[in-house]
Amino acid sequence: MKKIAAFTIPALLALTLASASSAGSNYKIKGEVRAQSGGYQHIVIVKNKTRDWLNCQVWTDIDPQPPKSVKVGPRGKQEVAIRTRAEQDEFIPFGYCRNN
Repeated sequence: MKKIAAFTIPALLALTLASASSAGSNYKIKGEVRAQSGGYQHIVIVKNKTRDWLNCQVWTDIDPQPPKSVKVGPRGKQEVAIRTRAEQDEFIPFGYCRNN
């Protein structure tokens, strides 16, 4: 029973976050890979579409813990370097934001 609950809770959280971001939310989270000497840099970009400050938590499938916190100003954009010397040139960004 514990194995089912351990799997179900993260799956529901992922579905909730995915549906919130696809339902026309007030922010956009995307990822960008930048080549550099010694590997790749994984960047998560948060774009605020509102006139309010947002507190956001971002992470990737490669680095899920701990999530990084970032504040994004009204109609602003912030970049967060999650991994600076990655071997992979692909990752999936995740995150959520709340009004400040």
